[in-house]
Amino acid sequence: MRKKLTFFIILFILLIISNNMGWAVELKLPEPSHSFYVYDEAKIIDNQLEEYIVETNKELYKKIGAQIVVASIMDLENRDIKEYATGLFEKWGIGSREYDNGLLILIAPEEGEIWIEVGYGLEGALPDSKVGNIIKNSILPYFKEDNYSEGILSGFNEIINEVEREYNIELGRDRINEDLYFFNDSYGKISLFHGFGKILLVLGIIIFLFIDFRFFNGFITYSLLRGSRFSGSNFGDRGGRSSGGGGRSGGGGAGGKW
Repeated sequence: MRKKLTFFIILFILLIISNNMGWAVELKLPEPSHSFYVYDEAKIIDNQLEEYIVETNKELYKKIGAQIVVASIMDLENRDIKEYATGLFEKWGIGSREYDNGLLILIAPEEGEIWIEVGYGLEGALPDSKVGNIIKNSILPYFKEDNYSEGILSGFNEIINEVEREYNIELGRDRINEDLYFFNDSYGKISLFHGFGKILLVLGIIIFLFIDFRFFNGFITYSLLRGSRFSGSNFGDRGGRSSGGGGRSGGGGAGGKW
């Protein structure tokens, strides 16, 4: 009887120790950065790209509550990159709680591995096969040449393009940074008439305002401005430090090595 009791006591202690060790491993996951949308422990993302990712995400979150986070880490600590990405995704709560429309691009340059973890709400727009193709065709060719910022930008733009199509939105990334928006123009958005088109747009706005204020006392313009105040989604700009919206990982995604 005493031997059995001793056995169960030892077993109980071992279970407590192993559980605490599990929590210790979990606690080693980093906290998000101040901007939330870019965590660059490995120092592979240049400042211009970081600003572009952050500002694009702010627009994305305001419109549909989605979040596309890019994270680089120094060391996986002998853990599977998918397991690490899932843990980080859940800890940071990427995407909105209502729609679980978050996505995490996790890069471990020392191990030469990347994993893209996709939330439930984005799996329709970004199934595993499409994510795998983005990694293979748009990211890894740059990573193999140690051009990390270029690879991240190329993959990020591809992902945002798919999200815009799925939700039928336009984020105005050309206004955030025209050069980065048109980088590696996969979808043929650049044309010889791009600059000329902007001129025509400005002229059209001027003509519209002239006619409205000349003949209608600005009635149309004021009506449009009043309407815009009450339109849009429920996802406002929270201001200050950004954070996750409480989204969950969908378990989908894809990875690659270089």
